[in-house]
Amino acid sequence: MLFDVVNGLAGHNAALDAVMKFVAGPLIYVLAVAGALVVLAAMRGRTRGKNLWLAGQAGATLALGFLVNRVLRAFAVHGRPFESRPVHQLVEHEAGVSFPSNHATAALTIAFVAGFFVSRRWGWTLGVPAALIAISRVYVGVHWPSDIICGALVGLLATLVVRWAAPRVRKWGEARFAKAGPPPTEDTVDDTVVIPRVRVRRSEAETEVFERVR
Repeated sequence: MLFDVVNGLAGHNAALDAVMKFVAGPLIYVLAVAGALVVLAAMRGRTRGKNLWLAGQAGATLALGFLVNRVLRAFAVHGRPFESRPVHQLVEHEAGVSFPSNHATAALTIAFVAGFFVSRRWGWTLGVPAALIAISRVYVGVHWPSDIICGALVGLLATLVVRWAAPRVRKWGEARFAKAGPPPTEDTVDDTVVIPRVRVRRSEAETEVFERVR
């Protein structure tokens, strides 16, 4: 069984256990910061519109991934490994649903976002620690391999969906904007004030005075 192979490595080497505990825990935050820096670096020299679009795609991908995970977890496929069998559990974790792995989804989605929306080079660079984070969750005894595989698939599918939908949504939005026309500006707004003509009727006395003056 794949779980026995990976989790069976735990508990035999103190140094390796310490490294894997770090990978399974704090490293996800380091990866998140690194991913954010990669996206920010990609924004240099680009227009504001393109930068907002890039940030929106990254945020939409992560949001979609976690939304799918939330739906899948509602089915309660299975609990944590330590709930049903002896394991080498290196980190404390509460019991509950473990399918799919949020850690795997988050870590691998960050790598997928970098690879699909920034550059393949950054995708592979962040993909290495992301894969280690995913595997480490099995090593420390809090996830089944199926949790990791499903989390990876969710992250990949979320990225592909956003990558497919984003240009179509943008094209639709630009078409609606073009059809509605640009908003009025100071140059196009006619601020001319029209004063209505008023006919003044002279009284007979005023007319008589006017005639004498002439």
